[in-house]
Amino acid sequence: MRWSFLLLVTCAALAYAQEPATIWRGNFIAASRGLMMSPCRSGERLIVEDATPKRELDALYRELTQRPGRAIFMELTGSRNGRLVRATRLHRAYAEGPGCREDLDAVQLRANGTEPFWHLDARKDAVLLRRPGAQPAQRFPAASFERRGAEFVFEGAAEKSVLRVVVREASCRDAMTGGYYTLSATADWDGRKLSGCAYWGDFERPR
Repeated sequence: MRWSFLLLVTCAALAYAQEPATIWRGNFIAASRGLMMSPCRSGERLIVEDATPKRELDALYRELTQRPGRAIFMELTGSRNGRLVRATRLHRAYAEGPGCREDLDAVQLRANGTEPFWHLDARKDAVLLRRPGAQPAQRFPAASFERRGAEFVFEGAAEKSVLRVVVREASCRDAMTGGYYTLSATADWDGRKLSGCAYWGDFERPR
């Protein structure tokens, strides 16, 4: 019996090791069986095991939702084994936002900030920076973010405008929605200092 149990544990461990980690996005809800996930573009219902460093998924869900049973959006890294997803890293979570409607195929990084409001899209064809009332968006030549130690940096110039963006791994809260992110971003745009939260898209996502 003891050897049978050890064999089952070993097989389970191998299954996790063989399943490649991937990015999961979807709607999450805390149920009686624990945290459940319905991935974007899928009708599945999967069980989520919280193996993140801080084991914060359930607490974050309860903080962000205003009523029990309401789904919120989360993005995480995890490995799947059957109907179980073992979450090892949280990227973002919010109750208000585009959720599964967001298209990130051509986006390397997206950042938003308040006070003042600003929005940045680093896409495969250009880097676009917008502020309310400033139309059209300022356009900078496309370039990937360069890793410099613990930071990712973009530097670009267009016409008479210069932009420098620095992305760091640090907890960040959206001041308007309360959304939680694990990347913070700062930008120096022609001497104007901007700060906000950020997340990677699916185009040349850093590893």
